[in-house]
Amino acid sequence: MLSKADAEAVRAQNRRLVIDHFRHQPVSTRRRMSAVTGLSLSAASSIASDLVRVGILSESEPVDRQRSRGRPEVGLHLRGAAASVAVLKISVGEIAVSLADYQGQVLAALRRDVDLSALSADAFVALARSVLSDGLETLSPHHGPLRQVVATVQGVTDGAERRIIWSPILKPRGIDLATPLEALTGARVRVLNDCGVMPERFRWGNEIGSPDFAVLFIGFGVGMGLRLSGRTFRGAQSSAVEFGHLNHIPGGDLCRCGNRGCIEAYAGDYAIWRAAKGASPSLFEKRVPDAAMKDLADAAREGETAAVLAFERAGEAIGYGLGRLFTLMDPLPVVFIGSGAEAMDLLEVSIRRAIKASAIDGIGADTPFVVMSDVDKVTLEASTTLALAALDEAFSTAASGPVEEAAE
Repeated sequence: MLSKADAEAVRAQNRRLVIDHFRHQPVSTRRRMSAVTGLSLSAASSIASDLVRVGILSESEPVDRQRSRGRPEVGLHLRGAAASVAVLKISVGEIAVSLADYQGQVLAALRRDVDLSALSADAFVALARSVLSDGLETLSPHHGPLRQVVATVQGVTDGAERRIIWSPILKPRGIDLATPLEALTGARVRVLNDCGVMPERFRWGNEIGSPDFAVLFIGFGVGMGLRLSGRTFRGAQSSAVEFGHLNHIPGGDLCRCGNRGCIEAYAGDYAIWRAAKGASPSLFEKRVPDAAMKDLADAAREGETAAVLAFERAGEAIGYGLGRLFTLMDPLPVVFIGSGAEAMDLLEVSIRRAIKASAIDGIGADTPFVVMSDVDKVTLEASTTLALAALDEAFSTAASGPVEEAAE
């Protein structure tokens, strides 16, 4: 016989299988659930009924009406009102909030344009609380209780997912953002590097076709997220994966982080801009507008020498960084995101050339590249997915009922 602890583990695992099934198949049936998860039909039916009882699943109109024998099966789907989640996106020039229900449907979204660079730590926290509070006012009781808040920021966050250690868009350091937001909402709050969250966008999709891949942001800065063995990598002490701050040329151009020679100092939008315009490598703009970077890319496409060389130099810095990464951990597919991704036609040749030059036997120079330039959409979807996945785990272990049969 199973011990109580073993029985609880089996119960949680089987509920996990069922809930994850509905993330991939929004509407399903008990029979289809059994076939996909490997649970017996009786176990799948028992789990489904239990999850309906506790309000995690809802029954809908019968499906498979064309079946020649028997009654059509009752449809099942995740119950949106089971809970809600919030995403707080902190980026250069703005704070935005988005709220979604348990099905992942966006309930409300708002943004506030603001210069964050001059704010004190207290003023910044007060602003974040205010924006989140405005978003929460749009929720009604039928939307379900707020259970998870994911706050993303450009910069380095701590391994406990509570503090902003450093950000190029904020003057103060070591800001505890989780504690005041938890006091406001009563929900679990996680503070994360925005690029580190981006691989979550692909958790329930199949666009990449590999459990291992990198998401590389090129824009205001250069950042990376990694998905390894089906899990998004996070550091034990900090958000880690600071790809843009790997050293490219010791003592080289000035990076926004204060060090010299980082990859970002050659591939960030400000770095490409100053190289194309002949500006000092020790100076950078607060932000180069996306429209200005688009004009610069168009100039390169028309053959303007300085612009062409600036993009080639950026691609080279990225390529050497990727080559080193591939030498450490094998080649990975790379998803390029951000305004820089819109100039992949100007970057790709030099990126692949630099990978070939820096990796052993040129391994990884032909690795697949995927381009998704809308960074706001990717960040929102990734953060929402992360929050919902955390709820799935909590609901898997919290629901009660009999022990189900293990997957076969």
